[in-house]
Amino acid sequence: MSPVVLKTKYAFHALLWLLEPDVVLDVGSMDGSDSKRFRKLLPGADIVAFEGNPYNHRAMLEDREIERKRIRVVNSLVCETEGTGSFFVQRPAADGGHFNRGTSSRTRRDEAGGVAEEVLVDAVRIDSFLAREYPRSSSVALWVDVEGHAYSVLEGMSGAKHRVKLVHVEVETSEIWPGQRIEADVLRLAATLDLLPIARGADATQRDVILVSKTWYEAERFRIRASLRLCGWCGPAVSRLLGWSRTVAGL
Repeated sequence: MSPVVLKTKYAFHALLWLLEPDVVLDVGSMDGSDSKRFRKLLPGADIVAFEGNPYNHRAMLEDREIERKRIRVVNSLVCETEGTGSFFVQRPAADGGHFNRGTSSRTRRDEAGGVAEEVLVDAVRIDSFLAREYPRSSSVALWVDVEGHAYSVLEGMSGAKHRVKLVHVEVETSEIWPGQRIEADVLRLAATLDLLPIARGADATQRDVILVSKTWYEAERFRIRASLRLCGWCGPAVSRLLGWSRTVAGL
């Protein structure tokens, strides 16, 4: 099927509700806000928020709501290798005003109003992490927002491709970070991992894509398509309703 164009985050919420994965990995979490939404939809899942920026990570550890919602916070760079890696933290300049906390990346990019600070952080592959930490999980979903490095995150899940059923990933259709892999590269890699693109955002340069495993799509194609159609009409309402339904069911 051709990817449906819509607000992908609401469709991802509906697909999470439908899939009910054992584990959700929020890669490039920034502040844990997406992980908090995932918890409303998945009361029993393991949710792990990866954040490479040590300042953001510290703020997340101090967030009592994250602790209350049982979200695990990990200060690691998720990529295609294990060990340590350089990470360029964007921090506001001394005279800067409003600053986006989510623009740090593996690639240095100097921005107006900010300064780049290079830090070394632990680097992990998704397949190795799952094998170590969640060896019994059979159904995994990913939310990936890593500022130009989506390709390397997906490279690192090759050994767990049979377990990853659902992916929401931010991609760029043209180069923003020097030497980065763009959407076409990410989609070619996704095909080798048996992932199908079923939805995308409308932005022409930087947008989100939803990928699902071929096996899950073949088993649930009618419910998946129905979820996309419904979210195309009234995505925010669907997301709220599904979160409410899980809350009521848990009472």
